[in-house]
Amino acid sequence: MRPSERNIVLIGMPGVGKTTVGRLVSANLKREFYDSDAEIEADSGETCAEFISSHGEDGFRRSERAVIRRLLEKRGIVIAVGGGAPVYNEDLLRKNSVVVYLCRPLEDIAKSLDNTSRPLSKSLDDLKSLADARGVIYERCADAVITSGSAEDAAAAVVKEIGKYMKAKILVLNGPNLNMLGIREPTVYGNRSYADLCDFIRNTADERGIAITFKQSNHEGELIDIIQSALDAFDGIVINPGAYTHYSYAIHDALKAAERVPAAEVHISDIKSREVWRQTSVTAPACVAQISGRGFQGYVDAIDLLLERLETQCVH
Repeated sequence: MRPSERNIVLIGMPGVGKTTVGRLVSANLKREFYDSDAEIEADSGETCAEFISSHGEDGFRRSERAVIRRLLEKRGIVIAVGGGAPVYNEDLLRKNSVVVYLCRPLEDIAKSLDNTSRPLSKSLDDLKSLADARGVIYERCADAVITSGSAEDAAAAVVKEIGKYMKAKILVLNGPNLNMLGIREPTVYGNRSYADLCDFIRNTADERGIAITFKQSNHEGELIDIIQSALDAFDGIVINPGAYTHYSYAIHDALKAAERVPAAEVHISDIKSREVWRQTSVTAPACVAQISGRGFQGYVDAIDLLLERLETQCVH
């Protein structure tokens, strides 16, 4: 998924203004806007209060989850969800979305709240109880927290804040002994250190306007855990598996399992001109490309390849 296709999900207390702010954000960014409560009402022909009265809160939450799942199948939209949605759907909201937590003083919310349509938040005391129960979940779920006062100011703050999350996110994952660059076989790998490698890549990331995360491990299981955790967290992986390149079918399987996050394999030296045992890669077949013998530049080439792939992916 291209970064621009990530959905923007607005969460927060009942009456905080998610729908109003969502419509403003939608207009500013020229994205479609959806309100999960409105979708439930359209599907059922009942208001949310009526639905809860006739089907109970459990029935409402089941319907809400189905609606949120359906909406999140779309790309590049703005969604306002009900106040309780993050409590029951945190796993869904975190996928392929930027989650923004809107905050206002509870006293201000209580003054503007339409109590007739919100049976779970009829008074300031009810709001305080809900805030105590849900606040930690909101904060854990959110990528950004907006506390601006007016709807217009909040919408402007959302648009400004989410810009950083629309960047492509690339994981640069290095395997065993890459942390010893500059010390290990300098005639093969050069005199520059692992820190120099990270700085070289980071400069490129700044030029490309992308977000880079570096991980390095000397342990096969940890590398596998990192690859698995990259699902729904990154847009691509640049991986130098080190010696695991030549025999770790477990890393191959992890890359295949996470293949919706494309990976490009990189080697600083030209493995085809080295020892026979180094010339075979069991991990490359699980990657979209292998770049070998380009030194540090190979990482940049891999990043550019992944960015080009992201740009040419179909929107739907």
